[in-house]
Amino acid sequence: MKKLFENKYFVIAARVVLGAVFMYASFDKMANPEAFAKIIDNYHLLPYQLVNPLAIFLPWLELITGLLLITGKWVKGSLLIYNALLVIFIIALVQALIRGLDISCGCFSVNPSSTSEVWLRVIEDIALLFVSFMLLKHSKPGTEEIDEIENRKIINQTN
Repeated sequence: MKKLFENKYFVIAARVVLGAVFMYASFDKMANPEAFAKIIDNYHLLPYQLVNPLAIFLPWLELITGLLLITGKWVKGSLLIYNALLVIFIIALVQALIRGLDISCGCFSVNPSSTSEVWLRVIEDIALLFVSFMLLKHSKPGTEEIDEIENRKIINQTN
């Protein structure tokens, strides 16, 4: 497993996938902050005063975190944020399931959907968390500049 997460091509591909997932997840939320605020409120976790600011802030945090992972800038910090957000998302989803809340998770869309997808989202988030954690665990100190140079080389080879 360690060799896989030390392979530069796998690491770049994994970062791109992780980043793309967060960026994709942010688009509909950014376009519809009012609907996203209602979804957040349906979890019954936060005081009402925090729901609207979170509905505006969270999609931008997802977008920027995803973009930084894809570009190779501040990778360790981005992975830390990614891991923290995924843990929060997993906790929120699981508590909603345990409490029997009939909710749309709001993960990729603010459109209402069935609760049957919530367990699927928990499993997907755990898989993303595993990959993100392993990338963070096996990243070497001081390699971010090298990663950025490697990203440019790979991109230039395909052009």
